[in-house]
Amino acid sequence: MADFTFKQFQIKQQNCAMKVGTDGVLLGAWAPLDNVQHILDMGTGTGLLALMAAQRAPQATISAVELDAAACHQAEQNVAASPWSERIELYHADVGAFCRQTTQTFDLIVANPPYFPVGVACASPSRAQARYLQESHWTWLNWAGCCLAEQGRVAMVLPMEAGQQLIAQTQNEPDAAWHCIRQTQVITKAGKMPQRVLLLFARYAQPCVSDSLTVYDENNRYTEGFIALTRDFYLAF
Repeated sequence: MADFTFKQFQIKQQNCAMKVGTDGVLLGAWAPLDNVQHILDMGTGTGLLALMAAQRAPQATISAVELDAAACHQAEQNVAASPWSERIELYHADVGAFCRQTTQTFDLIVANPPYFPVGVACASPSRAQARYLQESHWTWLNWAGCCLAEQGRVAMVLPMEAGQQLIAQTQNEPDAAWHCIRQTQVITKAGKMPQRVLLLFARYAQPCVSDSLTVYDENNRYTEGFIALTRDFYLAF
């Protein structure tokens, strides 16, 4: 797999089970970084989200956690080669354990978690770990809650159905500990149903802002909305 070159950094990914994809780029460009000082990337993989956050938020420090040793080492290489190596700290650790044990609290936590149900055997255990959902997304959200600042937020990208299930779980929760305060439904091509959803959760309640983003128009060209969101990253724009 070839390296992936963005405007201000490069991703080497030959040793990572999950490669750079549109889901991660969308989340990295969409997550709100206003007034954040400390950011956590849960399951950093190649380091993509940590590097995007560092580019967008020059005031912030970023902690990035990855369980797979090969992916963590590659993320370290990608961070070291970037302009922001002094602001990104890599941790080779289990995400859940890190969130429960760290004494740092985070203003923003980002996660592009696995979402496929366990199915056909993968070519390697590392790919199975990155691809298949071992813990529920509800568990991921509550891991994040262990180290979230009081006014912090958690941003995730999920398949549409999984995202709606997670929202429903927050609404059915007796003590209303989580609130979805923003959701953007992602439509791959104009005329199709949404396939992904970008979600923002917080401990505090406020009306949920809902909108949509279409990646390609009817003529298979990138839409103006997608270009505007990702312009600072993709070389094509």
